[in-house]
Parts: sequence; structure tokens; C-alpha cells
Amino acid sequence: MAGLCTVAAGCILLLAAVEHVETLREYLERIVNLAGLKESYISTLVKTLGIGYVTEIARQTCEDLGEKGLGDKVAMGGKLTIFALAAPLLAELLETILQLVP
Repeated sequence: MAGLCTVAAGCILLLAAVEHVETLREYLERIVNLAGLKESYISTLVKTLGIGYVTEIARQTCEDLGEKGLGDKVAMGGKLTIFALAAPLLAELLETILQLVP
């Protein structure tokens, strides 16, 4: 029963936080437009943040339910997903650096 309450509380808190994500996205879009950056950067940033938060909540929930091993696997999956999202940006950054270096 306590595990169910933990999951329910986590869902309620997550839903409350989602309301603020759109405002954050609007601010970040403005910053990207002012700086002249690609919009894909903001999209990747928001996705990465979302994956990080959801993964952490899932990991903590697993641990609260006594499944630390499963929580560790969830955390590893989240890290790999974030790396997969960031890899194209890292490649583009490296290309830019190589263009700047004579």
C-alpha cells in the first residue's frame, strides 16, 4: 500500500511540474532566437531534461519499492538515452571546432 501511495504522489507532483515546462520552453526559445542558434538545440535540451527527470523519478520509485537493482538499470537506460540524444550535438560541436582550428 505504501508503494502505491509513493507512485501516486510521484505522478501528482510530476503532473504539477509539467505545467511549468511550456513556460520554460518559451523562455528557452527566445534565448535561442536571440543567440541565433538552431531550434534543434532547444528541442534536444528539453528532451534531455525531461528524460533525466523522468528517469530519476522512476529510479527513486523503484528504490522506494525495494527494487534497487531495477532502479540502477532504469538510471543506466536513461543515461544511454541522453547520450544518444546528445551524440549528434557533440559531433556538430567537434566539426565546428575543427573548422576553427587551422
